[in-house]
This record gives sequence, structure tokens and C-alpha cells, in this order.
Amino acid sequence: MALLCLKFYVNGQENKPVDVTSKGIQIGQTVPDITINNIHNYKTKTAKISDFKGKLLILDFWATWCSPCVAMIPRMDSLQKKFGDKVQFLSVTYQSEKEVLPFLEKLEKRDGMKYTIPLVNAENELHKLFPHVYLPHYVWIDVKGNVSAITSHREINEIEIHNFFLKGNVAEHKRDEYLPYDLKQSFASNLNGSQLETSYSSTLTKYIKGLTPLSDVSTDEAGTKKIIVLNGSLMGLYRTSLRDKFIMAKNRVIMETVDSNLLNTRFKGAEYLNWLNKGNGFCYELKVEPALAKDIYGFMRDDLNRLFPKYKAVIETRNKEVYVLRRTSKVDKIKTKGEPYLATFNLNGCKMVNTYLIQFISELNKIYQQRSPYPIIDGTGYMEKVDIELEANLSDISSINKAIKRYDLLLEKSIAPIEVLVIKDTSVLTAK
Repeated sequence: MALLCLKFYVNGQENKPVDVTSKGIQIGQTVPDITINNIHNYKTKTAKISDFKGKLLILDFWATWCSPCVAMIPRMDSLQKKFGDKVQFLSVTYQSEKEVLPFLEKLEKRDGMKYTIPLVNAENELHKLFPHVYLPHYVWIDVKGNVSAITSHREINEIEIHNFFLKGNVAEHKRDEYLPYDLKQSFASNLNGSQLETSYSSTLTKYIKGLTPLSDVSTDEAGTKKIIVLNGSLMGLYRTSLRDKFIMAKNRVIMETVDSNLLNTRFKGAEYLNWLNKGNGFCYELKVEPALAKDIYGFMRDDLNRLFPKYKAVIETRNKEVYVLRRTSKVDKIKTKGEPYLATFNLNGCKMVNTYLIQFISELNKIYQQRSPYPIIDGTGYMEKVDIELEANLSDISSINKAIKRYDLLLEKSIAPIEVLVIKDTSVLTAK
């Protein structure tokens, strides 16, 4: 599935979706000549939109906690140098200077590079003009100051920029027109405007053009629990149904099907959206009253087995190659000193105060090691709260091991029995 900074859950860090309340400036409209303040890595501290006329201006909305955003920095820097004065990238974040500049300094030190893309911090006006849901988010403004395209990070490449100068747009990769969606309301309330009061509801639809793909689980003040998946693949639905069992990692799913391409795909960008729209994308909502909340994931798995009878999804224990977090000595170097709770994570490290090791493992599995074929499990047996601060590339196991060594911890590759989701063809099961 497309790699986005999705809102799965937030615990001690600010990886929140940007609030959306209006459509903002649309494709084809002219951008108001506003003044942009707080610019770094640029010839002036302020600039107007009109200062960039004659160039392709690409606004990059990002944040330090967003791994795909950070991964795009070297690519944009390379493209900026490639196209020179024809193109101007401008990175825009709502975060403060104190948050962003030290982060970039560490990133440059880690990569051995000096990045030159102009940066705008603590910015509000551009966010109002171009409201969006998840990061990264790109707005293409043509040489006349008109919005030409609004895209994901997949379209930020040399071929698409060349196409822009040849054709004047990136029509093949425009995002669908944005439809606002209130996560606190049901499908019917959002799409038909009618409020529904239900104690239990389960809804499945096909792909809905314009909705941003996401997965969200929430509980309201009354204790009513709700699962929402918008424009997700069937594999994405199965993975969401496992949140009560383990992190929704791809490396915890085994497909024993004749044609796995009906469940998931390696397509990206426009091809991925087209694949979803051809019968492979779904929207799903399940809402239950407080008394049933603890069983909601089981209900979802039952729904999927009932709604997609071609497949049977079962949870099994199988031996898999994993990374096990172990203690290398009996000396306790991680026990908390009891300071107030804190847990912050980004690509360059983390700081955990008065929290549990499982949060560290969860963050690695959920975000920074999400592409790894090896799940990370806890083998420490340590049940106390901990204090740990690391400077490491959390996407690199060797870098993590260097950092955790001072705490007498080690991520060690091993074979271990773990719970996995096995998806099978029901025809094969029936034949047996």
C-alpha cells in the first residue's frame, strides 16, 4: 500500500493529521500574492508568491516526525540542483524553528550533506490556502502563479518535472478532488448529511473517489468504539483487523493464495489508485457500543470472512526469522528515575522517560522498520518502566544496536514462534 504518514495512533509524539476544514485553492486557480515569512536557506527572510513567477514552484508540506517526508529531502535537493532556476522547491512546516533546524542539522550530519532547499517554519497562511490531510503533500504552482497540480511524493521525480515543462501540467497524476471527512461521524452522516444513532453498525463500500486513504480507530467520550478504513486494499483491511493481536506489519502476514494480486499490489501513485478503483479498493466502518468495544477486532475479522468468502483469514503461530530485543547483562541500566512521562520519536532517534520497552518496539515495527521482513519482538522479560535516549537512524538495525549498546541491550536475529495472519483460499481449504 502507498507509504503515507497515516494516523494509526499517537503516543507521546506529535504525528497528527493536519486539520482540514475547507477545500482551499483548487487546481487552475491563481494563488494570492501573500507574503511568506520565516524563510531559511534563502536569499531573504521573507518573499511573496509573485517573487517566484517564471519558475515552477513546488510547495512541500512536511514535518520532522513524518518518515516519508524526511526521505524526500535528498531527492528534492538533487532535483533542485538538476533543474536550477527553472524550479524552486519550498519546504513548508507548521513546526517551530527550535524543532526543525536542530533536526535538519542532525540529518545533514548523518547524511554528510548540506541541504539547500529553502525552509518555511511556523507557517499558517499557506496551510490555510492548501488544506490537506496527511503528509507529505505537494502543490505545483506554474510559472504564472496558478495551481497546476496537487500530488503525493511519488510524482516528485525528474520524469514528472520534465513532463510539466513539456505539457504544462501533470494531468496523469492529479489527486482526486478533496472531499472533507469527519472521523467523528459515520459514512451516512458524511456523505448524505443525516445523523444516525446506532448501537452497532458495519458498512462496506467500494472505492470512493476523492477520499484520502487512511486507517483510524477511535473511542468517543461515551465509550463507543469505531474503526474506519478509507480506500484501502483488502490486505489493508485484514491488517487493521489485527490491532488487538500485534502491530499491523506486512511481515506478520502470510499469503497462501493462488493470486495474491487481488489482495495487494506493488503499484504506486496513479497506478495504485487506478488499481483500487478497479474493484480492489474498499471503505469500511464498524461502530459498536461500549459493552462490545473489547470484541470489535474479532467482529471485524468475522465481517471480512463473511464479506469476502473467497478467502479465509486465520491467526496461527509459526516459526519466523525475527529480531529479538535482549539484555546483554544483569546490570539494570534502563530503570526509570521516575520523571514525568515522555516519549518522542523521529528518524534520528528517540527519548523515552518513564515508559515501557514495548513502546520502543511498537514504534520500530509500526514506523521505522515497517519495510523490514523481520518483526521485532521483546525478549528482555523486563516489566519495569524505563528511561532511554538514543541518537540513531531508527530505520537501520546496526545503527540502533550501536546506540542501545550502552544500555546493555541488543537486537539479535533469531528464529522464534510468533503469531501471524495467514490468508488462504477457501477453495483450497474445501478441497482438503
